[in-house]
Amino acid sequence: MKAMLFQSFLGLVEAQYGPDVLESIISDAGAPSEGIYTTSGEYSHRELIDLIVALSERSNVSVSNLTKSFGMYHFAEFIAAYPQLFKDLHSSFELLEKIDSFIHAEVKKLYPGARPPKFDVKRTSDKTIELLYQSPRCMGDVAEGLILGCAAYYGEKVAVKRETLGDGSGSTERFLLTQQIAETPNS
Repeated sequence: MKAMLFQSFLGLVEAQYGPDVLESIISDAGAPSEGIYTTSGEYSHRELIDLIVALSERSNVSVSNLTKSFGMYHFAEFIAAYPQLFKDLHSSFELLEKIDSFIHAEVKKLYPGARPPKFDVKRTSDKTIELLYQSPRCMGDVAEGLILGCAAYYGEKVAVKRETLGDGSGSTERFLLTQQIAETPNS
């Protein structure tokens, strides 16, 4: 796994919990990198999971909620760092439909050796898409957070239904996304 995800997670922890908690979770997790992630480095996804678990223990927030929050945070950071990748995409569904064919192709150019998860996307109606996530790293909660972060970026309300497929390990997840009509306040 590339350093970008680790750096983003550490940024989230420092911003939301402070530098003392950041130092503590690096120590608690026994991170082999000792919290130092170089751009050219390659790190085990298990180290990120260990950091998330350590934060969960310190914050009393579930691993699932922390991981989804991290996905949302990472989406915002990624789009801020690479706005040129998103300039011709005008909705969350437009972006998600191009996640493998365009976004992940660009990520591989920016970060040689990157192995992003596989996403198969099928539009089932104007307001619904089905997204199939596949990754041996089993980080469906991060994927869900990224989806939610994407919808938030475009100011859309999207309902997400998730189903674990295959052997139940989390390596294959199906997301059914439905755009919701924004409610207008009563006058």
